[in-house]
Amino acid sequence: MSAWDAKVTRVDQPEPGLLSLSFRSEGRDETLIIVALPGAFDLGVLAQRPRGATATPSTTQLRRHIEAATISNVETSNRAARISLRRGDARRFLIVAPTKPYGGWWLCDEEDAVVVRSPGATGDVPSEAEHLRGHGLDALRERGASALVSHEEGRRRQLGRAIERRLKRLAKKRDAVLGDLERAKQAQDLGEKAGLLLAHSSEIPIDATHFEAPAWDDPERRVRIELDPRKSPAELAQDLFAKAKRLKRGLDVAPERLASVDAELRALTDLRDQARGRSLAELVSKLEALGVAVTEPQERERKRRRAGARQPYREFLSGEAGTVLVGRGAADNDRLTLRVARPHDLWLHARGVTGAHVLVPLVKGKSCSPETLVDAATLAAYFSDLRGEPIVDVIYTPRRFVRKRKGSALGSVTLEREKVLAVRVESQRLERLLQSEKKPS
Repeated sequence: MSAWDAKVTRVDQPEPGLLSLSFRSEGRDETLIIVALPGAFDLGVLAQRPRGATATPSTTQLRRHIEAATISNVETSNRAARISLRRGDARRFLIVAPTKPYGGWWLCDEEDAVVVRSPGATGDVPSEAEHLRGHGLDALRERGASALVSHEEGRRRQLGRAIERRLKRLAKKRDAVLGDLERAKQAQDLGEKAGLLLAHSSEIPIDATHFEAPAWDDPERRVRIELDPRKSPAELAQDLFAKAKRLKRGLDVAPERLASVDAELRALTDLRDQARGRSLAELVSKLEALGVAVTEPQERERKRRRAGARQPYREFLSGEAGTVLVGRGAADNDRLTLRVARPHDLWLHARGVTGAHVLVPLVKGKSCSPETLVDAATLAAYFSDLRGEPIVDVIYTPRRFVRKRKGSALGSVTLEREKVLAVRVESQRLERLLQSEKKPS
């Protein structure tokens, strides 16, 4: 029996950047681990299989190809590892390289064609054939513990970067809240100016650029008020009252927001300072509990691209082959109205009840045809709490008249102007519209 006459019994990826091949050789079960984290590339053999995450779809796919295969050789260069495998008459080569963020692997056939590869791995297999050197089983047994330490150190560095990113964002958020608090202090001054404007409006010259009046609490103190020639003193006073009210509302919630940010900053700073005293699993658990992303940005972006950009709406065709978009939920309603819709598009919603935002995309300068309007209103009625009612009031307006108030609930908007259509929900029309839905490709 040669040094690497070892039969693969199991394949796992228990941790990010750690690939393990359990095998049986010389009458005992062991595990070859390959650490593929950038800056921590290493190999070793352990007596016990590392435990961790359940198999991903890519790991399951790799299992199907190499479990029950025989390891005939293990080679490494400074930038890659190659495990030679044989199952029956078929030969395979598993290439592992420390690419960002968690390494990549490629399973190739005898002609170097890729059979399967890990998510995020490039199409080009690292070519290191001329730099590879072989490793015996005994030598890798001696490196098993140190390889595991290499993985832990590499993973801790990644988590440390995640903590620092989060701390930086929290510091910026804290500065923003402090800025809100500082601006909120202007509320009293604005309210005072608004009151003085109303009290002295008859004394202000029409073409005046500013106005001064004695303060209410101290007649000796003069309050200067800048005027706007486009607005009357009464209109300007109402604007100042409204701004003071908004700032006052911010002052009411800002201390609570500041306390929340400070508490999170303290908890995360303490965790960073005590990280060395915690196991890797405990550190990951604590970070997840604090809402810190424990995956690298490149990995999150890869997953987002793999999933594809999810549309926040369902798409239907009107009887005139026009498009009607219907929000999927409260958060999606906001995305549809605030990000997808253009100012000249037509916006609809069932009146006075919870329901989907409905949008009719229009060419600028063109109005919505009566037939398409009824189709869109029918969908607004159906995708609302009034589903099943024979007649439903539906409001509609150009998107430019729809506003989202700061701090309002998901899907909640206000309208500057609106029209109302009492739509009769016709079963044949509704059935046609539902059948016209464009399915995701």
